[in-house]
Amino acid sequence: MAKSTDGKLKILYVKDILEQAQQNGRTISMREILCELHAHGMPAERKSVSDDLRLLKQYGLPIVCLQRGRATVYSLKKLP
Repeated sequence: MAKSTDGKLKILYVKDILEQAQQNGRTISMREILCELHAHGMPAERKSVSDDLRLLKQYGLPIVCLQRGRATVYSLKKLP
């Protein structure tokens, strides 16, 4: 699979991971996102996932970034 195709699929997996975490009523850490991506055969680095989160937010996905102690966790804001 071409590298650009991998990147396009990765951003969709990140979206799915965030939506699944929301459905389960929980937040998700960057480490968990990276592990989920790896489980789907999409190894990634923090920087590329951060870029994906920024692009998804720019696209309109209501991503919330929260500090939990020293860790940063992500979730989707529940819309009315």
